[in-house]
Amino acid sequence: MKKLVWLLLAVLILGALDLLPFESREVSALLPVKTILVMRSGEEYTVDVGAGVRAVGQSLKEALRRLCEESPGEVFLPTAEQVVLTEPDDEAIEAVAEETAFRPAAGICVTPDADPDVEALGRYLEAHPLDYTVLDLRAALLEGRKPELPVVRAVDGGWRVEK
Repeated sequence: MKKLVWLLLAVLILGALDLLPFESREVSALLPVKTILVMRSGEEYTVDVGAGVRAVGQSLKEALRRLCEESPGEVFLPTAEQVVLTEPDDEAIEAVAEETAFRPAAGICVTPDADPDVEALGRYLEAHPLDYTVLDLRAALLEGRKPELPVVRAVDGGWRVEK
């Protein structure tokens, strides 16, 4: 019992000094992300998470940093369930694979649509989970294999996943 009292006392003291290893967040300011759309045009990356929240940068890291800085709330990327790339080249695929802000378990796919509706696409992918993940992409690149990303196409007002 004495150990528990000392532990609680230590937690209270560390909390009062703001030295706890936990990060607190204002929950009402969080913008949880379901789908991340990554577009590359020339030397610029655009990241769109829906609800009109998007940012542009010279690299994927810069675009994500700007997204977090310029959004009306705190963008919370760990909730993202899927990452969608529009017509990616090898550099964009490698940038996504190297990005640590993306969950390894998040599904990943490609769409030939230049600027899809992120929210509609996210709802479709939520109902039809992707088999290929960011972790699978990283493994393929590490092993020197060409990643076989599923393709999501707009069809008759909806979407279809092609493998």
